[in-house]
Amino acid sequence: MKVWWYILGWCIWCAEALAQEILPIGFWSQPQALSPAFVGLTDGKGRALFTHSFRPATGFLSGSSTWAGVEAPLSFVNLIGGVGGYFCSDVAGAWRVQKGILSFAYEVPLGARLRYNHIRAGVAAGFVNRSIEPGDIFFEDQFDGRGFSRPTGEATERATLWHADYAIGAMYYRTLKVPGNPEVVPFGGFSISRLNRPSIGLLVQRAERLSMFWSGYGGARIYTRTPFQFVISLLYARSNQSNWIGGTGMVEFVLYEGGYWFTRPLGSVMAGFSLRARDQYALMAGFNLQKGLTLGIAYSLLTRRTTTPTSFGGIQVAMQYQLGYSYKERGVVYPFPNF
Repeated sequence: MKVWWYILGWCIWCAEALAQEILPIGFWSQPQALSPAFVGLTDGKGRALFTHSFRPATGFLSGSSTWAGVEAPLSFVNLIGGVGGYFCSDVAGAWRVQKGILSFAYEVPLGARLRYNHIRAGVAAGFVNRSIEPGDIFFEDQFDGRGFSRPTGEATERATLWHADYAIGAMYYRTLKVPGNPEVVPFGGFSISRLNRPSIGLLVQRAERLSMFWSGYGGARIYTRTPFQFVISLLYARSNQSNWIGGTGMVEFVLYEGGYWFTRPLGSVMAGFSLRARDQYALMAGFNLQKGLTLGIAYSLLTRRTTTPTSFGGIQVAMQYQLGYSYKERGVVYPFPNF
């Protein structure tokens, strides 16, 4: 029976290695996890981010993912960029993946004539721990030729492995020129993680190497002559022979001081959707308070069910807090989605 345990572990780990390379339902709630080039793009002196999602794994097992990150911009004489890090914990039944990553970004100087255009590059490095908790694994009673053994007699010791993870990324984005003018402000970029292609052999003698994880993204924030702003984004990811396509759309209504448009913003309310092709879609809503605190929630429904009895796909709660934010007339306004 021991050999069947090895085979089971090998098969599950090959599938789980791809399945647990996940992003939040609203994947802009943790931009560092999307690309290291995003680190440090904040309106204040720093930013703290927290995201937690709950989802069903099967008809009787659930999974959860938690991200927590901090970041700050860098601004020296000849160095503009950002630095930060995040921690991620993903649990699905007995399978656990924990990740800790540090990121650094550098913004290429383009000169005053191109001050509304920006190019950034980023690098990231960290660790990943993958483990199986045998206390959460259950087997049916085994037939020994004469009857069923009780207990099953499975010798399942805790299995764990560690490996490094390296990533790079680059992107282009524009910023708003004149508040109150209609304008389409685009952004786009790519990232590659698991550059070292770590070995994840677990419970087997022959170690399997993970494929690199590629992703490309793009979108735009659309400004109007009203307090309404529209944000759209697309994301494509690929690992081995698996493809992942998603997108978001959101409308944001900005509240201004004294009720006069395009003065000091007091906050905003947001509503939209997130879509993963052939997987799930989600409805999202949230609010922003003076660009200091942002809260959002997403409720997802599955479009393809194989292991769950209902279409419920999970709930995600996201929070961001800007540290040291201060309003500046015609300051830098980033085009990215809020979550």
